[in-house]
Amino acid sequence: MKDLHICLNMAGDSGWMGGVLYTQNLVRAIASLPEEEKAHIKLTIAAAPSNLNLVEPVRDHLDQIYIKERLYLKVGKELAERFHFLPRKLLNPLKVDFLYPTSAMARTPYLWGGWIPDFQHHYLPELFSEEEINARNNRHQRMAEVAPVIILSSKMAQDDFNRLYPEAASRSRLMNFVSYPEPEWFKFNPQLIQEKYGLPERFFLVSNQFWKHKNHKVVIEALGILKQQKITPTVVCTGKTTEGSQYFNQLITRIEELGIGNQVRILGLIPRLDQIQLMRRCLAVIQPSLFEGWSTVIEDGRALGKPMLVSDFPVHLEQNPPHTHFFERSNPEQLASLIFQGFSTLQPGSDLEKENQDRHKNSEAIVAYGRRFMEIVNDVV
Repeated sequence: MKDLHICLNMAGDSGWMGGVLYTQNLVRAIASLPEEEKAHIKLTIAAAPSNLNLVEPVRDHLDQIYIKERLYLKVGKELAERFHFLPRKLLNPLKVDFLYPTSAMARTPYLWGGWIPDFQHHYLPELFSEEEINARNNRHQRMAEVAPVIILSSKMAQDDFNRLYPEAASRSRLMNFVSYPEPEWFKFNPQLIQEKYGLPERFFLVSNQFWKHKNHKVVIEALGILKQQKITPTVVCTGKTTEGSQYFNQLITRIEELGIGNQVRILGLIPRLDQIQLMRRCLAVIQPSLFEGWSTVIEDGRALGKPMLVSDFPVHLEQNPPHTHFFERSNPEQLASLIFQGFSTLQPGSDLEKENQDRHKNSEAIVAYGRRFMEIVNDVV
């Protein structure tokens, strides 16, 4: 079998942890393949200097790490676009066979794949500036015109792509990503992390950045409804805050108006391992988003065997995790009812039997994920 040098671009940064986890989990999926399947693969990663710390969790699975600013990949790409007389081999000293995810022009020194998580700006344009919408549309159009392959994370996104860019539908590929539970996730006592943050014994968890489409509002309104009934569960929120933004200030104001300040614990961006332990410890995970490409939170919850209260967004239904109750996206009454049921019946901590069963299922899913990626790469290369 031909040796392959696959280079992954670090997607995301501390401002978009979803992209970071996407890259990290893809590295782990490839590394999880049986030895005979990965023996011919050289796996590297390219990251900006400011993001090198985000590579550390997967460093042991990589053959090499490249710093983007010193990288021949970008220079070679730009020279190949401008000077067609230059041999491609000369412009690819790193001998990369496939670069992903990226966006380039028709002529490149290496093959590449584009990634489009979703088409949120078509559904919720009010959340984007005109400049952001134009930039997304231009990037997607360029991919449709010249990308050797375009990878979509959900069937909904693939259907959107094929509808918007029918001329490129034959080059679109569906690849659902999977969370990879590190062995160290299960070596800790999650109760100690609960105590570290001074949290009550019984709490629900929302692990989303404070963006408008993440829909923290419906959770706050649900707690307000329960407060009127003298039911006072705690919801812990992890994820990067947008303090000072109009939306974040509106949420804080609404929390104060409803008198639920002692029930909503906003921890901000915390270490990934701490977040996972809180997920193991909570009564249930709440995922209220109005829009997702493919929810990492749901994949984490699936891997941990956690009960989840999830909005009925089509991609969430497509993910269809076990141990889940769905509610209408903008229906705080439905969510309040589910929170009350969970508060009344669920117990804190890990259900070890469920956790072990779903951990085993996840190990099979992560290998399937790695194989799907390699199938796409081999089709292109």
